[in-house]
Amino acid sequence: MIRTTLAHFFQFQSVPAFAEKNFTDHFIYADKVMLTLIVIQWIIATAITSISYDTYLYGFVGGGLITLTLFAAYRVFKGTRTMRALVGVGMMLFSLIYIQQHLGRIEMHFHVFIALAILSLYKDILPIIAAAATTILHHGVFNFLQLHDISLFGVPVMVFNYGCGMDIVLLHGIFVVAETMVIGFIVKLQIEYAIELNRSENQVLGLNEELSFTSLHDSLTGLPNRHSLYTQLNLIVANANRNDRKFAVLFLDLDHFKNINDTLGHNVGDELLKSVAQKLKSIIRENDIVARIGGDEFIIILNDFNEVRVLEPIITKILTLFHHEWTVKSHFLRLSTSIGVAIYPDDSKEIDELMKYADIAMYKAKAEGRDQFSFFTATLNAKVHEEVDIANDMHRAFEEEEFELYYQPKVHIESGKIIGAEALLRWNHCTKGMISPDQFIHIAENTGFILKLGTWIIEETARIIRRIKDAGYADIHISCNVSTRQFQNLNLYGEIKNAVQTNQIDPTLLSIEITESVMMDYLEVTLEVLKKIKGLGVHICRDDFGTGYSSLSYLRRFPIDSLKIDKSFVDDISCCQKNETILLNTIIAMGKTLNLNVIAEGVEQGYQMEYLKERGCEFYQGYYFSKPIPEKAFFELLKKNHASLGTDGELI
Repeated sequence: MIRTTLAHFFQFQSVPAFAEKNFTDHFIYADKVMLTLIVIQWIIATAITSISYDTYLYGFVGGGLITLTLFAAYRVFKGTRTMRALVGVGMMLFSLIYIQQHLGRIEMHFHVFIALAILSLYKDILPIIAAAATTILHHGVFNFLQLHDISLFGVPVMVFNYGCGMDIVLLHGIFVVAETMVIGFIVKLQIEYAIELNRSENQVLGLNEELSFTSLHDSLTGLPNRHSLYTQLNLIVANANRNDRKFAVLFLDLDHFKNINDTLGHNVGDELLKSVAQKLKSIIRENDIVARIGGDEFIIILNDFNEVRVLEPIITKILTLFHHEWTVKSHFLRLSTSIGVAIYPDDSKEIDELMKYADIAMYKAKAEGRDQFSFFTATLNAKVHEEVDIANDMHRAFEEEEFELYYQPKVHIESGKIIGAEALLRWNHCTKGMISPDQFIHIAENTGFILKLGTWIIEETARIIRRIKDAGYADIHISCNVSTRQFQNLNLYGEIKNAVQTNQIDPTLLSIEITESVMMDYLEVTLEVLKKIKGLGVHICRDDFGTGYSSLSYLRRFPIDSLKIDKSFVDDISCCQKNETILLNTIIAMGKTLNLNVIAEGVEQGYQMEYLKERGCEFYQGYYFSKPIPEKAFFELLKKNHASLGTDGELI
């Protein structure tokens, strides 16, 4: 028990790595303080003792040697334990000089204990032990010399100013050891407190650094975040203005990244984003910036240039970077990006505007096919503002019932009978008149407003089927287009089912037309929804067939009833040639082989219709028979057509 207590008493905590610098700085500072005290002692020893008692040899020379030795040692050993031990010995040697100069008339205890206490400044027991050992050794040796009347340099050796035996020296040594232990324990507490203080400070500094890093960096990729980016941009703007230079803001958005998250999971998506961040960091210059501002969106600042033409090779290099195969968690992925570019100060001198303009240019790159870049232009800006106005106006137009459906008849080629129609959305604006779908459909899709419009189109299509039936026309099919965004709406099946049941129509008279993008995006989800819709009895038509690279491979997998041949293939029909080599022939033959109804759209000439008839195409629509017309005109055309033919059309 006693041994354990004593071991704990004398066990000094080692300085951990995180506190080493602070301790070293403290030791160096303490060395300087102690050297200052040494100089003061030398001056005192010289001024008082050497002059007053004419003991230059002991005072001036002895003190000078000690002082010079310690200053020389400081140059080599500063901040080390060796230096601290030397200072401890030096402090005690000055006390020996005092005693000897005063022939033992100075009481030693006072200086010894004060010196030991001063040495505790070091937060180290070694200099205190060295000082105490020096004192005890001095008392033992000099007392022996004194008892034997031995002189040094002609001066009697004195420890005390009265004769004493070794018992007094021993007792004095015990006092010194006891004082050393007490001061040593105080030093132990100092060390423990200092280490704990450093630990707390280190933790606080670490936490501050972590919080600072977190506040300025993206938690997933470690790239600068939006806040950090704007801070750095302010400096870049100042530098560009000062040196009359330009910089470019590149807005990157990964193409079809949501598909990866939805099909492979967010863990794969996150790892891919980390890989993208590392790749982008590896190709930018030292004075450029790459940041992640959210989701799959990255910003690159290409800094310090004069000519915009230098940007194209750099941007092309970035696009090419994405073309290699990305290996993420044993998945081999293909990836591309769309990039929008805005230039300071050409496009704007405001950071927020530059970011917005780069974003606008990026969406233009996506609209033009993805995997490319687009520069911001004033024309593009005007177009975007126009689209924003349209987007805002669509909500009002919907509430005020400005949207309506026009119907383009589908005709049985052999009989010439109208067997159905395609419902096409039109916007009859209150002040601008008729607005073409090309001007607002893509805006509705980008803003998500197409979901609201799409639901209304499905319901309105079901309602006209009901009205046609009530008017006495049997087996007239009406089709409506369904966009990719609508398939992202998990309630699409429910909306179609509700429209059929609410209007009490035969579901086989309703047809939905889908493009290849619908089939390709969210493949498994789309296939499942189409199977459920097909289960209602609703017909499914593949629109714009032949324009996509994967059309043939997906035909058998999807529950398709009809193929609608894209207008571009119908345009290939020539009135003056045999037309034996045109792709249209293959498409018609393939449709027959797969037992699918084939509809040609965009038929504008009589010779086109005749050629389709010769090739066995069953149905067509186009301006040759009728352009899209309002509901009232469609009923009149339907009445006229059925009256002239008097036969039923065929089922599509």
